[in-house]
Amino acid sequence: MGTAELNTVAQGFVSSAYMRVLFEYLKNQGIDASKLLNEPTPDEVDRVLVRYPLQRWVSHLQSAAACLEDPLLGLHLGKTVTPAHFGVVGYIMASCPTLGATLLRLQAYERLVHEVDQHPMEAPIFDGGDLVVKWPGGSSGGHGRLNQEFSIATFFQFSKSIASQDVELKQVSFINPEPSSLHAYRDFFKCEVLFNQAVTSVRLPLHSLTVPVKKPEPILIALLEKQANEFLNQLPTENEFVMSVRRCITSQIHEGEPELDSVASRLNMTPRTLRRRLDQYDTSFRALLDAIRQHLAQQYLLDPALQLSDIAQLLGYSEQSTFNRAFLRWTGSTPNTYRRSIQL
Repeated sequence: MGTAELNTVAQGFVSSAYMRVLFEYLKNQGIDASKLLNEPTPDEVDRVLVRYPLQRWVSHLQSAAACLEDPLLGLHLGKTVTPAHFGVVGYIMASCPTLGATLLRLQAYERLVHEVDQHPMEAPIFDGGDLVVKWPGGSSGGHGRLNQEFSIATFFQFSKSIASQDVELKQVSFINPEPSSLHAYRDFFKCEVLFNQAVTSVRLPLHSLTVPVKKPEPILIALLEKQANEFLNQLPTENEFVMSVRRCITSQIHEGEPELDSVASRLNMTPRTLRRRLDQYDTSFRALLDAIRQHLAQQYLLDPALQLSDIAQLLGYSEQSTFNRAFLRWTGSTPNTYRRSIQL
């Protein structure tokens, strides 16, 4: 995809999960992703409240594909995806009783993973004995060919990884132009693959809805959905500036207490200007820092191997007691109480 096509990419955002998958893949290929993409390494934990502009994500895919000389990077990248890559959303979907329930959760929480022009995945429709899932299209390549292929490959790979039996597709359709060879696509999806279609879609047998998930966790779902709903409520329609501040704060957290002055310096502005611009978007440096820390803390507490002292350090606190007080202020419970509740 060239510069002209990049200019047609729809406005939208992707979660840090996408960037984490790409960085991990490039690392396994022996490539320094930070150097190649000129992008800080994303945190290993899902950061729902830090999102990347869709155009930047598509540009990074293009750069990675060119470096690897791999026009099928979207498929190869999608094949590596696991529920853990997508944090709370991934865990929710992997804990559902059936693939049908998983699909409903994907529709409900898609904004936490991928958002394009504020148009979500369309509600699945029934067509004869099939279920058809559609994603809004627009002009061919408008979301980036590699991104389209990565998204559908991820949908398929994720379903296969959590299902207790084989998942089969009947047809995959892309708005993208037809490539010179269809062999790799048919081999990956194990079904008919069409291009130059009006929308990007996946057609599945209706009985796929009843396929059980390997490890359903009904109690865990309720807890995680409460958290996911809180994230949805916090997800603003932000511009690039506020998101750049979020990314900058997050990149400094592991180095200690992020300071407004250092973030302003990295953004090439004065602290006063940073405060004023954030105020224009009805937020503040402290509010952004608290939101990021709370989200990371809740994700870290899912890992039983991490001690509370480790989590406090990862969040930039010099003392565990300071972290304990902050967590109590955010959630109304202590970190230990919260951890016990999600492990019930």
